[in-house]
Amino acid sequence: MSAMPLYGALSTEFYALDKPEAPPDAFDFYEALAREAGGPVHEPMCGTGRYLLGLLERGVDASGSDASPRMLEACRAAAKLRDLTPELSQQSLEALSCARPPALVFIPSGSFGLLIDDALVKAALRRVHDVLAPGGRFLVEAEKLLPGQAELSGVWGGRWVDRADGSRLVFSWLVQYSGAPDITTSLHRYELLEGGKLVAAEFEELRVRSYRPEDFGNMLESAGFHDIQALKPYERAPADESDDAIVFSARKA
Repeated sequence: MSAMPLYGALSTEFYALDKPEAPPDAFDFYEALAREAGGPVHEPMCGTGRYLLGLLERGVDASGSDASPRMLEACRAAAKLRDLTPELSQQSLEALSCARPPALVFIPSGSFGLLIDDALVKAALRRVHDVLAPGGRFLVEAEKLLPGQAELSGVWGGRWVDRADGSRLVFSWLVQYSGAPDITTSLHRYELLEGGKLVAAEFEELRVRSYRPEDFGNMLESAGFHDIQALKPYERAPADESDDAIVFSARKA
């Protein structure tokens, strides 16, 4: 099974500066369902904590985990600035363990797409199912496989963020169609500029998997879940053809 990326120092810092807070509509959606869960909430793949820390500030009983030590370090640093002490652990999703069986596990923002291999995806889904409390709920966002995805190949993009000290972090990416219909590969370049001079650079290759809704639903069912629903992002209405991503809701018996 292929491991997911663990992120370098510059990419982690860029992510923390570029996305300090969760999108309001997404956060409100997950907060409402976390409050309805009636028990502990766990966010695997929590990254820098943009969802987790907001939930803790609002009194939700939540914990987080991530496979990346740098992401967890950034999460702890952000938590300290907000006078929070989150319960965090370094874990991969397929080996997830929770001290208290969560009533809700959620993976927002398409992070689940970083798991590529079928064996890893299936192991991760089974593990989430197993750690949930009886009747517990799993919410996970999945990118939907779209026609014409290969047309993204060869397109450069980029943006930057400024540090408090005046230096600048520049993020550039080049998308490459992988040949597999459900995998998009991107080359990410991170550059640190000080006084107009390049002082550090970092490259990462990122692969993201997309799904046909029926295929992902079948994977959830095979992992033991029931009451599987495909929802429009951040709404409780059924997903339709206009949606680029889907929030799947599933329960453990």
